[in-house]
Amino acid sequence: MNPQVFGGGWPVAERREERFEFETLISDLSSRFINRTPDEVDSEIEDALRLICELVGIDYAVLWQWSGTPLAVITPTHFYYAQEGFQPHEPLRQELFPWCRQQMLAGRMVVISSLEELPAEAAVDRENGRLLGIKSNLTIPLAVGGEPPVGALSLNTLLAERGWTDALVMRLQLVAQVFTNALARRRHDQNLQESEARLAAGAELAGLAFYEVDFAEKATYVDDRLRQLCGIPPERERGLDALEFWMEHLHPDDRERMLDERRELHDGRMERLSIEYRYLHPAQGEKWIQHLAGVTRRDASGRAVYTYGVLRDVTERKQVENEMRDLSRRLIRAQEDERALLARELHDDVTQRLAVLAIEVGRIELSTLGATQAEAMQAVREGLTRLSEDVHSLAYQLHPSVLEELGLAEALRAECERRLRQGWLDLSANIEPLTTVVGKDAALCLFRLAQEALNNVARHAGTCAASVTLREMDGGLLLAVRDDGIGFDPEHPRARMQLGLVGMRERVLLAHGTLDIESAPSRGTTIVAWVPAAGEAR
Repeated sequence: MNPQVFGGGWPVAERREERFEFETLISDLSSRFINRTPDEVDSEIEDALRLICELVGIDYAVLWQWSGTPLAVITPTHFYYAQEGFQPHEPLRQELFPWCRQQMLAGRMVVISSLEELPAEAAVDRENGRLLGIKSNLTIPLAVGGEPPVGALSLNTLLAERGWTDALVMRLQLVAQVFTNALARRRHDQNLQESEARLAAGAELAGLAFYEVDFAEKATYVDDRLRQLCGIPPERERGLDALEFWMEHLHPDDRERMLDERRELHDGRMERLSIEYRYLHPAQGEKWIQHLAGVTRRDASGRAVYTYGVLRDVTERKQVENEMRDLSRRLIRAQEDERALLARELHDDVTQRLAVLAIEVGRIELSTLGATQAEAMQAVREGLTRLSEDVHSLAYQLHPSVLEELGLAEALRAECERRLRQGWLDLSANIEPLTTVVGKDAALCLFRLAQEALNNVARHAGTCAASVTLREMDGGLLLAVRDDGIGFDPEHPRARMQLGLVGMRERVLLAHGTLDIESAPSRGTTIVAWVPAAGEAR
């Protein structure tokens, strides 16, 4: 695509298509970083940077990261070059762009269509930009909330100057936010891994957030760190009072789960306890705690007599995870809103205009005396009719109105019938009537999941036979899509399938549900999803 006119200058239909493609890509990219280990984040960022630059038309992109305390050094860590010749011969250093560095520290974007737009105090940046061949630049600071920045994303053109429309800048800021959350989470996870190693050593030495409970003597020992972490007052440290105080302040939604696992440890059904739960600190409010525990002595019946444990506050990590989920939820909803807008525009505008054209061509056909001209007009009219039907079908795929009007069951039946009419799949549908009220998010989640699963059957399964099942189960809805095709290894899906499967998992997770994928080479594939019927996306 031509980068000079992305987001402006295209015909209306093409702008809609590009906008939809961009929103879809952002939604997919945000899902990539869910449940990634710190070691996997770098390769995902490199690939995501390439996809975005290829879509928008960026010649040269650099992701910089801050290091040191205070923020002393900003180092380029990820690159994208549209051509090998664009790669600079000398390594990039922060001294080359002192003015831009100050803008990033201050949390300000740099948006220039030409190096001549740089202020006088950016003379060093301007000269080094010329040496690198930069024509235009957009640099976005990477920061989470009010925290210090984690880095910067620099997007450049080298072949020609370009303008940066407000719409494009806003979309690229979303991309920067995805990278920011991924980098911030990686840092938190790396810090947590290092801290867990220190925590294990401290536990062995009875040093860090440590406790011991002697049930025979009815005595509890807690160290200073645990006393502060749980907010245990001095008057509650006698006997088993500290243990009872901790139980009293477990979050009501997590108490039963925590105490069940504790009973399994004490009864000997579990060798080691490892769990995360919420705790209501009397002064500091809700905290997330990681709890590791074991038993050093049991009685003749196997019941725990002497136990120990180590606690750690993981509230910050949980907050980052929740921010990532919230970003994914907002992006998915933005994508659905964009689809609904495009569907309305196609249905209410484009199809109506095609219908008018078909009527006009029909009139010309009737008024044409020559047989040859009449046949030509008939062919044009039939082509317009087919095109109108195709546009109507596309609008339905983008946003099926039947889902809102008649509900999930009827929408799935209509989707199966539509695909049967297309002749690509031999579908059997077992869709039971639903007796419970289905929430909007739950219905949309299962409908999109069914669409993606059937798309995968058509594209990858190597079979025409598939089935769709929907029924109520355990206070929720169970959806199953099966085929008898070539199958695959769920641990190593084909590249073209991977994004779709990640999107499925993210949608189901946001709807508080579960997703199971059962497949093996030459044994077909079954995708089973369960979501609570009335649950709204978190």
